[in-house]
This record gives sequence, C-alpha cells and structure tokens, in this order.
Amino acid sequence: MLKKKLILTLATVIIGFSLAVLMNLNPISAQPAITSASKMVQAGGGNSTSPLTIFSPQNIEIKAGESVTWDNPTPVAEPHSVTFMKGNKYFPDFAAPFHVPNSTEFQPLDPNSNAQPLFVPVPGTPPQTKTVITVNARAFIPAVIDSSGKNVTYLPPNSNYTLDGSESYVNSGWLWPQGQAPPGGPPITKFTVIFEKPGIYTYLCNVHPWMKGTVTVN
Repeated sequence: MLKKKLILTLATVIIGFSLAVLMNLNPISAQPAITSASKMVQAGGGNSTSPLTIFSPQNIEIKAGESVTWDNPTPVAEPHSVTFMKGNKYFPDFAAPFHVPNSTEFQPLDPNSNAQPLFVPVPGTPPQTKTVITVNARAFIPAVIDSSGKNVTYLPPNSNYTLDGSESYVNSGWLWPQGQAPPGGPPITKFTVIFEKPGIYTYLCNVHPWMKGTVTVN
C-alpha cells in the first residue's frame, strides 16, 4: 500500500515537471530509423493482483546493427525503466536535494491543493540559500549521459536511440502500460535501442533495481 501511494505521489509531481524538461532541456526531435524488425522484451507483466518485476526474456542475443524494443504489458499502472549505466554512481534517486536562493518562492499549480515543497535544514549551508527536495529528471525522463559523465541529453518519449557503448548512462524514462500513464504526463510506453557494436550490455529497472537483463550483441 505504501509503495502504491509513493508511486502515485511521485507520478503526480512529475506531470508538469516532465513536460518542462522535455520542452526546454536539449531535446532531440530526430530519431534514427529502424531498418529491420526489432526484437521485443517485456518489462513487467503478470496480472492486476500479482504484477511481475522481471524482463522477459531476461537475456537476449542479437547482431550488431539490430535493435531491441522494450514495452510494459502490466495490466495495472506499475512503471518500469530500461537503464544502462557504467557503475552504481550513476544510479538515479527518485528525489534529490538542490540549493535555491532563500528568496525563491514556490507556488502550487493548483492553488487549492494541499501541497508544500519539502525544505531540509542543512547545517553549515550559507544563510542566503535553502535546500529543497525535488524529483530527479534523470530517473523519470529519457536521458543520456555521454562518456565524460558530464553532458546530459534529454530524449523525447518513446525514443529510438542508437547506442555506441561509450555512454555513461542511458535511461528510457518510466515505461507505463498502454493507456496507464499519469494524466498530463509523457505517455512513455516503449523504448528502442539500436546496438552498433558487439559486446555484452547489462541493464536494470531503476524502479525495481533487482530487475535486470542482458543484451548480447554479436
């Protein structure tokens, strides 16, 4: 019950936030064409009382230049992600603290909502700033961090991304079952990756970190 409440709360928060990110932070509108049939992997599944937290198939084998598409067949609004990352330091927390000027005022989009930002006192921080907890775009929104670990590119929903293996982080965003995305939020239901180079590529779901898969490219 607590898990469901957390997901619903976070989903509500990201409605406006995710759209702003997609519109303003280095979006990519053109996507690579998929020239051959994509191999399919299901993220989740099961039924309304027992949703599954597995990738099926968990391990898949393809040739260089081929693609894999993930979707979410779960019959209830249980999100999953497809997240490639080089090292645990890139694992994206759902919420993160940020410094803002003390003069910053936060106004809810709905003035009648029972909502207020979470401010955290941090000993030793300058008096002219305060710390606010906010959702992490890199967890919820399709994003890529390059090999330097510094440059971030945000992708549109339902992206086709060509992966060359040098990336530090590639994330699908939260994949929702068809028709189950939060109202007003990006309806992300699938993610396609074209694998350019041979190798073994491991990935996980940032919602359920024990949920892992492997793509072997020959």
